[in-house]
Amino acid sequence: MSFLFGTRSSKTFKPRKNIPEGSHQEELLKHAEATLGSGNLRMAVMLPDGEDLNEWIAVNTVDFFNQINLLYGTIMDCCTEESCSVMSAGPKYEYHWADGTNIKKPIKCSAPKYIDYLMTWVQDQLDDETLFPSKIGV
Repeated sequence: MSFLFGTRSSKTFKPRKNIPEGSHQEELLKHAEATLGSGNLRMAVMLPDGEDLNEWIAVNTVDFFNQINLLYGTIMDCCTEESCSVMSAGPKYEYHWADGTNIKKPIKCSAPKYIDYLMTWVQDQLDDETLFPSKIGV
């Protein structure tokens, strides 16, 4: 993975994963955005009639990643290696990173490093054509 070889910057903010303009995926994303604003969560997540479930899940997964990425980008300066030296959920829960491939044994790391590992791992999954094909109909 790229985070092990230093090809990514030390910043966690990743470039937006683009959905091709004019594509069917873009139409699905517009549908999702329109229904999210309706206030009816059940309707917002419901598979549109005649759509492929896998494509619907993929479009929403990419959009969710982009939204989380933007959100983290706004707060990443508040959580530094020094101020957030441990990835935790309060005093009782501490998170250690392992991806099962490059880092098999969980390692303790700072919150920014953990988020960098996580976002890089997710980006790598989204860029994997066998998991998230970008070609229409695949």
